Amino acid sequence: AAAMAELRQRPVGARLGQPLGSSASIRSDTDTDTELDTLCLEEEDEADAQTERPDTAQADAAGAKVAHSGGENKLVKLAKRLIFGTLMLATLCGIVSLGHLATLGLVLFVQILMFRELVNVRYRNRHIKHIPLFRTTQWGWFYTCLLYTYGNAFSEERAFSLLREGVVKQLLPYVELISLGLYSFMLMTVVLTLQKGYYKYQMGQLAWTIATIVVTVVQVNSFTQNILNGLFWFLFPVSLVICNDSMAYFCGMAFGRKLTARRFVGISPNKTWEGFIGGGVCTVVFAFFFPLVLVCYQFMVCPCEELFGSLFELRCKTPQVFLPTRYELPRLVSYIVGTEMVTLLPIQIHGLFLGSFASIVAPFGGLFASGIKRAYKLKDFSSIIPGHGGVFDRVDCQLIMGLATQIYFTTFIGSSVISRQRVLQLISTLAAEEQLLLYKELGDILRDTGLRA
Repeated sequence: AAAMAELRQRPVGARLGQPLGSSASIRSDTDTDTELDTLCLEEEDEADAQTERPDTAQADAAGAKVAHSGGENKLVKLAKRLIFGTLMLATLCGIVSLGHLATLGLVLFVQILMFRELVNVRYRNRHIKHIPLFRTTQWGWFYTCLLYTYGNAFSEERAFSLLREGVVKQLLPYVELISLGLYSFMLMTVVLTLQKGYYKYQMGQLAWTIATIVVTVVQVNSFTQNILNGLFWFLFPVSLVICNDSMAYFCGMAFGRKLTARRFVGISPNKTWEGFIGGGVCTVVFAFFFPLVLVCYQFMVCPCEELFGSLFELRCKTPQVFLPTRYELPRLVSYIVGTEMVTLLPIQIHGLFLGSFASIVAPFGGLFASGIKRAYKLKDFSSIIPGHGGVFDRVDCQLIMGLATQIYFTTFIGSSVISRQRVLQLISTLAAEEQLLLYKELGDILRDTGLRA
């Protein structure tokens, strides 16, 4: 360590084995970027040297134990995880009960916290302290993309009719133009703040910022559509991931490495096949029965008709996917259960597919987050939630699940039929002359079909 400290105090040229003459004192762009790369490699080598021991197997086992327990007793950690997990679940239910607008606000708040945690991953490891507007440009890109995605989502006629008259509604038609202006400003700002000698480093930070925006903004845009389609399509996939995460944790603790000692994935040594399979089975069963609970509440299944109204006063014609339907069983299944017909909700069948996705694919969102933490030698993205880590530690699997739900709904469930109330809202946005013209055209259609008032 002392030798490493002495080496760090030497000029770059001496560390790289170059003579410290006048030519070495003249830095080129490549020289400075090479210095940054060397500093990064030295820090990684020093960290590896401090953690490695002659007995590699024992070191790996000890490291895995420390990573899992974080220096805490397992029972203490489990109790803390359960307490704060319950509090988070209660908070989620409380916010959802406030309505669609509050739920959208929750998603926005989570996006901001996720972006902060992810950009801090490399901000903590940066070596240059004096790059101008370093943090400002990161957050500028984030808010520019946030404005564009939310503006586009509410510019569509379906969501536009939900907004009340005001400044926001008047500016929405110009959201793309405003976003273009902000994008142009951010582009010029980034170019003007490029520092000679640090181009490679700054471009690396910019690439990380863009990748973070794709994860926290572009991907999360699907949650907006899910909420407007009905709170069921937000809460149901979220509950599937929570179920899978919880049951995989408990199944892993109870049966981990008792059926097979083979490691599940190398990136996360604490994940076991028993936890993955046990969590998956429990999630699929949960996905089949939990819709029966949610459909008992009318406000859960109705699409958003009033963004600012009371959630408990929301009424609609129940969508077909939530109505009981008779199904004929396959011959083999009917022979086993003793009946040829069964009554189910169509959403229960859809739930099996969504539950399977939450069990097989969604966990890899968490493993992707584990890869980021391993790459930057982090235990958690932050410590904002005791026993759970950061916000991104909790929602890493939710992102791909929300996107899958939105695509699944659009492909297999979504309907172009809208309620009478929504049609009236859309008509109210038309000019008076267009409303009269629509009235005459609708009257002609009704007379042609033989219908009378």
